[in-house]
Amino acid sequence: MKHNFHGSDTEKAALAFGLKKEDIVNFAANVNPAGFSKKAAEALKDNLSVISAYPDREYNDLKASISEYTGCKKENILLGSGVTELLSVFTTILSPKDAALIGPTYSEYEKDLLRLLAKVHHIDALEDNDFILRPEDIIKAIDLTGDKITLLILCNPNNPTGFALKKDEIKVLADELKKRDIILMIDETYAEFSGDHNTPDDISAISLTDKCDNILVLRGTSKFFSTPGLRLGYAVTSNAGLIDKYLKQADPWSINSVASLIGSKMFTDDEYISGVKKEALSELTYLKNELSSLPGVKVYPTKANFILIRLNEEGSLVNPDSHAVFEELIKQALMVRDCSTFSGMEGRFIRICYMKHGDNVSLVAAMKKIFKR
Repeated sequence: MKHNFHGSDTEKAALAFGLKKEDIVNFAANVNPAGFSKKAAEALKDNLSVISAYPDREYNDLKASISEYTGCKKENILLGSGVTELLSVFTTILSPKDAALIGPTYSEYEKDLLRLLAKVHHIDALEDNDFILRPEDIIKAIDLTGDKITLLILCNPNNPTGFALKKDEIKVLADELKKRDIILMIDETYAEFSGDHNTPDDISAISLTDKCDNILVLRGTSKFFSTPGLRLGYAVTSNAGLIDKYLKQADPWSINSVASLIGSKMFTDDEYISGVKKEALSELTYLKNELSSLPGVKVYPTKANFILIRLNEEGSLVNPDSHAVFEELIKQALMVRDCSTFSGMEGRFIRICYMKHGDNVSLVAAMKKIFKR
């Protein structure tokens, strides 16, 4: 029986394979393994009484921290319970009859659009081109549909391929979409992993939002800040219409007091942020170098905290099927993401996020046995 597990399905995987949940090293969840900010943890420890208080309705401290962290204006920040909720709310507000997605990508985008009975146009990045698309390719594909598309959703960096458009390319894309009255919704869940600890990333569109009012950026804290249980996310846009519609439907206390406190501290924890970027660069480099040397695999370039691997026909002790590789690894309590649930990737791709160095070494050793290096 084949199993398909989401990165958060550690308990299901443990039950299916007779393992203890706490023994599984999860390379599938794409969550930073460093744990969350010590500065935030200390603030929570010293202020547990916030649990007994209502949050500030305006979330001034939290928005000020996000503004300082991203460089955007406070008035352009909208808060939500993670990217998943923000995605659902904004797609409902926009309610497009025709929308476009760049795939293969995160399945929730299409689910939300189909819930609204939208016609979904797929713009597929091709495997033969290493899943790379340029602005002109996207615009050409949109024009070829012949339909009045009003929303394009872009995951940047993309999950699961790791490819990202650069900021100047996003500007070109946004300008062309503006001419066609199309909103560009960008999910930047993994953008903060881009670049090293000394160099700002060159892929975030947040700095473009002031001049491009058709850009809507979504971000969460689950992956980079290692807080999936916090359910904290934010959107950035200068589009007055979108801001007004969002605020009119928003709950008065959409973020709880604990999330507001932790968020206000962790966005300003420069030591933590720098450390995460440094570890991400180091461990991804290690994994890419080691796995690229194996026969039977292809490792794709990435701007995220994970790498996509294609399984080829040669050099493997097991059938080079992604589920077979998943099972070989989960038996050793190493959980990777079988990408078979992503459109066009059935049976041939796995996705691996970096973990602590010792765990990454264990994964490489296990992969070497599978691919008999």
